[in-house]
Amino acid sequence: MINPDSKFSFKKVVAIEDTKIDQYIIENTMKKCNFSQELLVFGSPGDALSHFGIVDEKMAELPDLIFLDIHMPKMNGFEFLSALNEKYDALKNKINVVLLTSSLDPIDKKMSTEFPNIKLYLNKPLNVEKLEKISAMMC
Repeated sequence: MINPDSKFSFKKVVAIEDTKIDQYIIENTMKKCNFSQELLVFGSPGDALSHFGIVDEKMAELPDLIFLDIHMPKMNGFEFLSALNEKYDALKNKINVVLLTSSLDPIDKKMSTEFPNIKLYLNKPLNVEKLEKISAMMC
C-alpha cells in the first residue's frame, strides 16, 4: 500500500488526457498518495510530443512513467506512441507507459501488446488501488 506519509513513488510522471474530469481525477489521486514528485498533464498528444522534443537532448528530464489515454481527438494514444518512437528514437525504450482508458474494445487491448513500452492496460477511472499496483510492479 502507498503510504501518504512516505516519499514519492516516482520522480516525474506525465499524463496525456484530453478530458478535464479525468485530468482532475489523475492529479488528485496522485497527490493523495504521493505517487509522483512532479506531474505534467497534457491535454493533447501533440502538446506532449512537443515537450518530448525539448527533453530528447536531456535524457535526465525524461519521465519515469506516462499515463496515456487511447481515444483522443486528432491523434489517439497509439498514434502518439508511434510518433514518439519514430521521431525520438532515443526515447523509445526509456519510457514506461500505462494505458489508462475507458475502452473495452478487445482490438485496443490487443494493439497495446504491439508496443514494448506499454507496461499496463488499465480502465478508468484511476484510483489509489491502481496506483498501488503500478508502484508494486515498477518500483
